[in-house]
Formats: sequence, structure tokens, C-alpha cells
Amino acid sequence: MAINTAPKAIALVFLSVAFYNFLELNVYILTLFRRRSGLYFWSFTVATWGIAFNSVGYALMHLGEIPQKNLYATLIIIGWCTMITGQSVVLYSRLHIVMHNLKKLRAVLIMIIVNAIWLHIPVIVIVYGNNSSNPDPWVEPYKIYERIQLSVFIAQELVISGLYVYETVKLLRLERTIGNTGTQSLLRHLILVNFLVILLDFSILGLEFANLFEIQTSWKPLVYSVKLKLEFSILNRLVKLTRNARSHNASSYSHGERSGGVALGTYKGKGLQRSTVQETPDQWQVHVTGGKSHSDALPQSVVKTTEFTVQSHSRHISKTSLAESGEEILSHSPHDVEGASASSVSSDHRYGRFDGQHQNQQHEPSWQ
Repeated sequence: MAINTAPKAIALVFLSVAFYNFLELNVYILTLFRRRSGLYFWSFTVATWGIAFNSVGYALMHLGEIPQKNLYATLIIIGWCTMITGQSVVLYSRLHIVMHNLKKLRAVLIMIIVNAIWLHIPVIVIVYGNNSSNPDPWVEPYKIYERIQLSVFIAQELVISGLYVYETVKLLRLERTIGNTGTQSLLRHLILVNFLVILLDFSILGLEFANLFEIQTSWKPLVYSVKLKLEFSILNRLVKLTRNARSHNASSYSHGERSGGVALGTYKGKGLQRSTVQETPDQWQVHVTGGKSHSDALPQSVVKTTEFTVQSHSRHISKTSLAESGEEILSHSPHDVEGASASSVSSDHRYGRFDGQHQNQQHEPSWQ
């Protein structure tokens, strides 16, 4: 192995860092993925291993004196196809988290497949022709098609990333409208990471049009390894956001002083765990009055709320459970109950009301 020029030394540094990132990415795959299945996992794994094949192939091409050119050409082609298209599939699989429009998702998938067919196959033929015993007819077509495929694949990734940013911004705006003020940092992080990815992509394109072939081909696997590492930072924060959004749909608790509104909470009373059953199950009437919390800590008694989540689950009445509870089912019909300081759900036979004067009742409420 001989290093005669500065470009070869730079190529060696880039390829070494890319291979190190490949090893680190495999550690992430083995330790962070709970389920080793699905499109995101396999596309991420394939793209990661594509970096290794591509790096080894270009290392043998630039730094090694190997007469069998088809050997490193095969490694380069395998790594290039899996690394480039694998990265696009990773972006596509991540897009499912924030985009639910099936037509748009299908259009993105068709774009990836079509570009893979009309760009990969001609380049494979040209590369083997360029490494044949008569490479002269293939040199000029290789230069032209190399720039075409590089530009199209970068544009493809920009389109997918643009859709991802657009849909995520819409999701973050929705979060802010319901009082979640912690999305601003996530939005800045998302924009910063995608801006960095764009700079990396255009750096590859710039090296290609500057005719710095050795540096460009060694810089490319390094760039794609960095982009895969950035995937974890984006995905982890996005999954956390979507999980918080789903959990807020079921229950929420926030202090009025922090959110700028009324203190919200989810209440569960030990003595009122059975939902009111009416003869017409699709008719509900809830009477709510609002108030403001003046305590920074969780209240020891039930406080007034301004948000109710009513979930109706149809189920068969179990005689065994009724016998065990020792209680009877009462038929209820809703009517208006006025309350000045508490929220109430009322019926003809009884209604539950909790306020500060009744905090020593037999059934003490519990907060979850």
C-alpha cells in the first residue's frame, strides 16, 4: 500500500473515519433497537453496511495496487447501491411517523424505486466497462452520468427531508395550540440538523463538479455515515414528541402558572370508578365549571378542572363482578346540576361533587 500524494492521504483519513462510524453505528443497532424488524431497522442496517463495502472498495482502488479491478469495483457498487438508496428508504420509513397521507407516501416510494432503476443499472454497467480491458469508450459517459446520478439522488433526499420538516412543523404547531410550549427546542433542533445534512450533501456535489474524484469518493461514505448517526438524534426526539402527544390525549396535568391558563388534571376517585350507565349509551351530558389553581404542588383534594376526557367502552355486564362488588347497577338519567365551585356529573338518583369542604369524605380521591 502506497501513499504518494496529498489527495490519497486525505482519502485515507476520510475512509478511516467512515469505517469507524460504521462500527459505531453497528453498536447503536445492536443496543438501541428493541425490535430488530421492520422497514426502518432493515433499511438502516443495509445502509450502514453499505458504508463498509463502499469504504473498503475505494480504499483498495485509491490506496492499493490490485490488478483485479473488478474486485474493488464490485465492492464499490454493492456499497454505493445499498448506501445511497438505503439512506432514502431510511428517510421514507421515518416519514411515516409524521405523515399519514397514503398518496404522498406512495408517491415518495415510487420516486425511490424509479430513481434506483434508471440510475443504478446504467452506472453499474458503466463502472464495469470503465474497469475493463478497454476503458476508453466508458470514461466520458462515466463522468456525465456520475454527475447526473449524484444530483438526482441528492435532490431526492432533499424532497423527502423537506416533506418531513413540513409535516413535523405542522405537528409542532398543533402541540403549541394545546399548550405544549416545549416544542420550540425540538423545532430548532430539527431545522439545524436538516440544514447540516443539506450542507453535507452539497459538499459532495461541489467536490464532484470540482473534479476532485479521489476526495469526493472517500468523502461520500463519511458523509452518509454522519447522516445515519444524525438519524438517531432526530428520531428519538420525534418519537418522544409523538408519545407525549398521545399521552396528553388520554390524560394531562399542568399548572396554570406554567401554561398560562387553568390548572388541568385527571381525576380518579376510589368511590366513583364505575361510569354512569344510561339507557341511551350514545347520549352524554357533562356539566363543567372552571377555576384557577393557586397551588404549585399537586392538590391534596380534588381541584376544579376545565378539561374532561370521556371514553366509552362497550362491554358485557359480568354478573360475577357485580356479585363481588356487592353493588347494584342504577339506571341514571342526566339532569342539570348547578355548582359554583366544582365540576359535577349528575343523575336523577345521585351525583358526585367534590370541593374543599368535603375533602374528609369516606371516599378519598386519588391522583394518578
